[in-house]
Amino acid sequence: MRPVLFEIFGVAVPAYYTMMAIGFGLALYLGWRESKRVGIDPDDFLDFGLYMLLAGLIGSRILHVFADGYFWDYVHLCTDPLLVDVPQFIHVQCSVDADCVQKGAGALCHPETGRCHPARDCFAALAFWQGGLAFIGGLLACFPVAIYIIRKRQMGFPRVADLAAFGVPLGLAFGRLGCFLSGCCYGAVTHGPTGVRFGGYLTGLGPDATCPKNYERIDLIEGGQACAFGRPAFLDHAEHGLLEFGADTSLPVHATQLYESGLAFLLFAYIYFWRRRHSRYQGQAFYEFCAVYPIGRFIIEIFRADDRGLWFGELISTSQLLGIPLCAWAVYMLWSHRDRREEG
Repeated sequence: MRPVLFEIFGVAVPAYYTMMAIGFGLALYLGWRESKRVGIDPDDFLDFGLYMLLAGLIGSRILHVFADGYFWDYVHLCTDPLLVDVPQFIHVQCSVDADCVQKGAGALCHPETGRCHPARDCFAALAFWQGGLAFIGGLLACFPVAIYIIRKRQMGFPRVADLAAFGVPLGLAFGRLGCFLSGCCYGAVTHGPTGVRFGGYLTGLGPDATCPKNYERIDLIEGGQACAFGRPAFLDHAEHGLLEFGADTSLPVHATQLYESGLAFLLFAYIYFWRRRHSRYQGQAFYEFCAVYPIGRFIIEIFRADDRGLWFGELISTSQLLGIPLCAWAVYMLWSHRDRREEG
């Protein structure tokens, strides 16, 4: 995997946000080019796109903070950082705060355990550029903002929605490619032809239960501890005792990031190259996207194994839970418009 695409003057360019930027840029360009044909002022559409970007980032970040299992970590980072265990820091020994800073392991030394913890940060929940976005949250947050902007600019909801119908899956397709390069949103173990492995390294604890720099000290499910670094799937398998010391790749897992990227690309292709020119009424393409995507996402979620917020005894994920009413609404709209005929 390649979480960092390249460096420019020593500054790392992350794969995830680079792919997101490419996807958003392409979607905005195609929507802008199409907007005039459907009777929307191209300048209004560009403004609309930027508002959607902002709303999408906020909504997806909020859902991540509240539903992905990190809520109390964000709270404690502000109220008491000594309660927050960062795997790369917690094994580093210290006597004073300066020891942690010098070793690049946070900024606070726990007075009782002599281990390092992160610095106080009351704005960590807002730092989306450090990772942590949930797509369904962004999609839902865009609805009220979109309705407000569309009414204010008198753009017409169905017309704008049909532009989003191919723009959203295109942006999502590139975003999931970024997930794959970063190694997040990984799948369950598989021995099928679609299995992929993520890199890392697993070794035993050093003197005084320490780990090399940039390694995490992990608690093994069967007892004991070890040192590891690598992508999330590798660390997960190491914690569950699925890997031996010296392992440098995870077990093969479902490439769920690529599954969803493929689904999104197919939706984009269908809507942009076919439905866009053959719609029976304005809004049809958008309703079809909102009906089909949650179904595909629901199925893909079954094959995922990362921490993403599970409900009802870990039977259903947050995305599955929110996708059900979204799909139901879209199906209802398609049904209620089933006899409608007009130029799209």
